[in-house]
Amino acid sequence: MIIDPHLPQTGPDAPVPTTAEALPDYTSALQSANPPRYSTLGASPPSQPVTYTFTPWTPSNPSSSSSSFPSEGYLLLIPRPFTHNLRQQPEPLYRISACINLNPFLPISYITQVHRPGPWDAETPGELVGKFELSLNQKRAILTFGDTTTRLSNVLSSVNGSSRHWTWTFNSINLRWDCRTNIDDGSPMCICYSHPTDHQLASFVPPSPEASPPLPPAVLTVFPRGHADDLFDHIVASALIVERKMTAAM
Repeated sequence: MIIDPHLPQTGPDAPVPTTAEALPDYTSALQSANPPRYSTLGASPPSQPVTYTFTPWTPSNPSSSSSSFPSEGYLLLIPRPFTHNLRQQPEPLYRISACINLNPFLPISYITQVHRPGPWDAETPGELVGKFELSLNQKRAILTFGDTTTRLSNVLSSVNGSSRHWTWTFNSINLRWDCRTNIDDGSPMCICYSHPTDHQLASFVPPSPEASPPLPPAVLTVFPRGHADDLFDHIVASALIVERKMTAAM
């Protein structure tokens, strides 16, 4: 059963399921949910590739966060400034937080949440794009994206059993991540293609987990096609999940 947020409630005090509760069996098909749309860059997508960095960020008072799970790690996805506009700080497109779920009735797991950023001086994040939960030692993997909650295996599939080659299928969105190539410093070079047309949409270079600190920031480059409203959110979320899968397989 999939939780449907569109069903009418029976009263003003009807309970709302939380991530900490045991989720249902997820045997149903994906709903026809419309995830939040990318609109930060305006009505027209960029005509050239745009490079973004996953930049560490520390909230002024993380202990007072209103999130269901107080996060221990925060990142902002920020575009690199253009050379002619260095004086203006670019605005982040996404806020990423990660924490550990210690629910005693569930396996210990990581929870990663992707939000649109709220105001710089606010402790609460903006609109939730999606979140995923991956168990540390078991196969439990849950994805929430837009209005849909499902098993991650219904969306993400390994190609020929490889931990570095994946397909992402969510309603009408079909992506393929190929991370089988490394760059000179050992970091994986992940290329995101539309599937099955194989148009390149983005590239993603996370730091190698075997590299010596300090690690460089992860870098995401999105091509014009990837800035379409129905793709950008999926590219960001799937890149984070693929990176977690690669790290877990090491």
